[in-house]
Amino acid sequence: MNKRTLALLPVVAALCSCASTNSYLANRTSTVEMYHVFDIKTSASTALVAKAAADGLGRNTNDISTNLPLQLNAVIPTTPGRFTIVDIGAKLSGTGMGALMQLSSIQNGGASMKAASCEGAAWTARAQRTIANSSNLTLYGCLYRYRGGFHLNTYAVFQKTEGGLTQVSRDIAHSLVGTPEQWVNKTILDMTRQIEVNTQATVVHLEGQPELGSTPPSLLNRKS
Repeated sequence: MNKRTLALLPVVAALCSCASTNSYLANRTSTVEMYHVFDIKTSASTALVAKAAADGLGRNTNDISTNLPLQLNAVIPTTPGRFTIVDIGAKLSGTGMGALMQLSSIQNGGASMKAASCEGAAWTARAQRTIANSSNLTLYGCLYRYRGGFHLNTYAVFQKTEGGLTQVSRDIAHSLVGTPEQWVNKTILDMTRQIEVNTQATVVHLEGQPELGSTPPSLLNRKS
């Protein structure tokens, strides 16, 4: 190694260090979606199951709207309903609001504004939880009754912020109370735990993406 190469080593090291620092300090915003479906075996009324789900939801969110519509002359189906995901921007295509939402989608890396449609559900909920400079969560719950009990469909979409000068304090907070993803998982699981406690129900996790993570033993390896 010649003298010229040796002289360049500190410069290369400084550049690498600077690149690493810039990567950490760069502000990043990402949108995360997840859904989970649970089967609930119970003879409890819709009102009781819905209240338990709302109580569990209220533990981790600060703004909740629920709806328990009348089921006049409704026949309980043999199979439960299922939620669908609606792209709000696409639904409003051709309107001024739709154009604004499409522009916002482009500015956010192509992430569109989505919501859950709970058509036919016996109970619906929409909850929000916002933490400044960290995450912004919207969580939907759809409770469908059927002859075997209920299905609880949950859909969450949230934006999380990473990097920047506040990332160090954000990392400390995450180590103490969990990451945004862990908080969403906890929120969903608290709904099912409250239903189990209030109605003596048997709750089974049927499907979902991504994995729930720290799933309690009461929801593991059960058969419906």
